[in-house]
This record gives sequence, C-alpha cells and structure tokens, in this order.
Amino acid sequence: MNTKLKLCFKGDRNYVQGPDIVSALLKEMESRLITNIDLKFNGIASTQLDLVDGDTNEQAKVNIRWFENGQERIYQLIENGKSIDCRFEYDEEQIIQRTKLDLDSQSIVLQQPTGYTLCENFVAMNKFLLQSLFPDVQGKWYFTRLEQNGLIIENASITVKLIKNFNFRLVKSDVLVENTVIGSIYFTMVKD
Repeated sequence: MNTKLKLCFKGDRNYVQGPDIVSALLKEMESRLITNIDLKFNGIASTQLDLVDGDTNEQAKVNIRWFENGQERIYQLIENGKSIDCRFEYDEEQIIQRTKLDLDSQSIVLQQPTGYTLCENFVAMNKFLLQSLFPDVQGKWYFTRLEQNGLIIENASITVKLIKNFNFRLVKSDVLVENTVIGSIYFTMVKD
C-alpha cells in the first residue's frame, strides 16, 4: 500500500496537527472494520504524508498498528516532501468553553457537540486538563500516542481523565465515551 493523504494546516501552525492525521487515516480506512488502534507519533510533519506498509522506515512520522477486519496490520506515515497548500481556521477555545473541568478527579467532560471531530475534541480537552493540573510546568505539550478500541461516533459525550504521569516524559489519560473507556491518549511535555 502506498496511499497519499491530503492534509492541511490549522490556524497559524506550520505542522500538521495529530487529530488531522488521525481523521485522514480513518477516512482512508472507513470501508474497513478497524479495531485495536495504536498510533505512535514520532515527530512533527510539515509536508504531506504517505501511508505505507510495514515498520522499517526510521524516518516515519507515525507508526501504526491496528486490526483490519480482524487481521493485524502495520503501517507507517512517511513525509513525501510535497508542500501543504491549504489551511483552515481552528478555535480550540470553542471546545474548551463547552467542557467542565474537575481538578479533584483530574478529569474534564464535554457534553455538547462542538462541530469538531472526536479526536480534535479529546486532544484539546487533554491539553487543557494538563495545563490546568500542572500550571507551573513550562514547555509545550505534544500529542504522542493514541490507543483506541475502535471507531466511535463523533457526537458522543466525552470524558478525559488523567491516569499516570511519567515525570512529564509521557502522560497517559483515558478517554471515556458515555462512561466507557474507549482508549488512551498520551502527551509529552517538551520543556522550554
């Protein structure tokens, strides 16, 4: 397989945001039954990406392991050098305004549709949760891994709950939809 994804930048970013990569991948695979999703982000992509079979390219921006129709598949996303020539507005604040933050339980809940994808929602929610829980830590949060049981409807009630902090090198949060854990997201803090 060698499939070219069509990606755009968001707002004033000069890299492709993780949720857009997830959306493009899942759209490409929408005719297949995808389960046990595991995406590991290895670096920032600033050009278009190709989806290729295997896991041998050391320059891969994303390593992918999931099941398609019950069979394990392994892919990578590789930058192909083609410029990204599109850009669209993205207002994370629209998501955050619809959430309820609970610092005591280290969780954040979204119960209203936002017009954004499930992944855009829970990534923005987790970033805001971590910024709120650790306001004194200086640096930039990066979305570095997604584990998800399968494809989920987009307008579900979402909860993100902090599970484990490995000294900010890796921070794990569970994603719950309708109070059921559907997977986990991981962020890494790159300190200033």
